[in-house]
Amino acid sequence: MSIAFDPALITLAKFLIEAILVYFLLMHGIYFLLIILGAWEQRKYHQGIHFGEFKRISESSLTLPISIVISAYNEEKMIIETVLNSLLLRYPRFEVIVVNDGSEDATLRLLIERFKMFPTKHVFSKKLQTKLVHGVYLSEKYPNLLVVDKENGRRADANNAGVEHARYPIICQIDADCVLEEDALLRMIHPFLDDQYVVAATGMIRPSNGLIVHEGKIISRGLPKNWLPMFQYVEYLRAFQWARAGLSKLNSMLCMSGAYTLVRKDIFLKVGGANLNAVVDDFELTVSIHRYIQNHKELGPLRIAYIPDPGCYSEVPETWKALNSQRNFWQRAILQSLIWNRDMMFNPRYRMVGMFGVPFFFIFEALSALVEGLTMLLAPFAYFVGLASLTDIALFFIFGVVLGVVVSVSAVLLQEFSRFRQDKTSSLIRLLMTGFFEQFGYHQFHTYSRIMGIYDLLIKGKIAYGYRVRTGYLSPLDKIKIKD
Repeated sequence: MSIAFDPALITLAKFLIEAILVYFLLMHGIYFLLIILGAWEQRKYHQGIHFGEFKRISESSLTLPISIVISAYNEEKMIIETVLNSLLLRYPRFEVIVVNDGSEDATLRLLIERFKMFPTKHVFSKKLQTKLVHGVYLSEKYPNLLVVDKENGRRADANNAGVEHARYPIICQIDADCVLEEDALLRMIHPFLDDQYVVAATGMIRPSNGLIVHEGKIISRGLPKNWLPMFQYVEYLRAFQWARAGLSKLNSMLCMSGAYTLVRKDIFLKVGGANLNAVVDDFELTVSIHRYIQNHKELGPLRIAYIPDPGCYSEVPETWKALNSQRNFWQRAILQSLIWNRDMMFNPRYRMVGMFGVPFFFIFEALSALVEGLTMLLAPFAYFVGLASLTDIALFFIFGVVLGVVVSVSAVLLQEFSRFRQDKTSSLIRLLMTGFFEQFGYHQFHTYSRIMGIYDLLIKGKIAYGYRVRTGYLSPLDKIKIKD
């Protein structure tokens, strides 16, 4: 079907087609370069590691002590294993602070019963505004375990309360659905000891779906058995293992995941703590620290470090409904923070963060869902009415889908040249298949969730997370059932 259109409309249509194609080419091209740069940085990191250093860190009384802060809201399925895992970490001196953020399930009761908690008075310096704290509990079995019970105020409020009760100069923030490798803290503290200008650090995160965890110990590390978490596994490879390492090298990494972050307590307090008005606090906290660094150049070359090691595992959604809620939430968090900090965009005062980091996240993260969604709707219509040729549609497919497959598959293959390669050929084949099929259905659903996130933030002003459900860690008994 061909319809006669005004020449100006035809010219506009051709311009839009070319602009969208250039957009896709730039987006996937930059991501591919970030992945290559991240792989290079990871290679340099592992070549420079001397395991004797970690031994010295683990045995030295001079090693900086760490306060692990775990915010928990309705986490009865995960909290015990997560706390046990934290208590078993190999590190000279640390404490674990669990903040029960007004849970309505059995989270607090389970903590009290499992760890023999008793009420206590805890002296601390009040520096941040938080919801009312009902009580503080210490453990009879573990002297370094503290539970803070408070009114619900969302994660930022819980993190602030945890930091206020922390005794030590380094804060480690993890989520209640996370487990860490035994040496995770040793690896994360290394840049702080090696470089006095490191003020925060984050590391690589992988899905915990597929892990076998028993009494806080990671028994085995497998891939998720279902397709949905497998798609997310490849996403995490692309984003956490490679792209963030590349962005960190360019001093443009704007999101220290709240699931796995170390930050100096004094810096956390100087930037005002976690922002209570943010959709989610981790992205905004990262940008706030970058702003602080650039506004205080007299303090020296302060920086945020990235540790390219899979030290943390976090549960990813197992249902489409939960995934939709999570990605909607993430989109709102990114867009909100970028709007709040728009003065940094293309501002040379903020160096690479302003000239590359903020523009990159705004153009290719915050807006990409809109561009992709409009393309999926308008491309077939433009072809049907004669405004786009079959060649144009083919180019849309190549630039929008095929290049996405190339980036995902490259992320999987690069893993095979690192120490994190898959033990089984069948696992590698599953990952490669996932990287291919991710662009057919899953990615489109992801785009829809992000578009709705933009709508929910800008039109409805939505802040709360939404639907969430926990599956829980697999146990050795689950492993036996899977084999059967």
